[in-house]
Amino acid sequence: MGLVLTAGCSASSDAPDPAPEPATTDACAEVRAGIGAFNDGDLETTVERFRQAVPLAVAQAEKDDSKEAADLVEAVKYYADLDPSAYPEAARSSADFAKYKAITLGQCVPIEQPDAEPPPVTT
Repeated sequence: MGLVLTAGCSASSDAPDPAPEPATTDACAEVRAGIGAFNDGDLETTVERFRQAVPLAVAQAEKDDSKEAADLVEAVKYYADLDPSAYPEAARSSADFAKYKAITLGQCVPIEQPDAEPPPVTT
């Protein structure tokens, strides 16, 4: 979703600012860092990055009352609350892990590759 302005049109000062693209938000930057740490096998950092993403995702959802924003908050909280030692088993067998993986990867596609498939999360 991009903002397109055309000649002769101006945004009303009373209109709310459009929500930023999810992939460009601070919450998604932390999510991507958490995914990267997970892929590197650094589970402590994975949890820390998702914990840092929680207030960012909550703030984002306060400005964007969409289901997608609420889903991202739920997913980020799940990963932030998961014990690092539980990540490998959860990645292999948890339906919740798979659900939230789809949400985080779907919403936080790397900004340098907006048309690319989300990177796989490996264990």
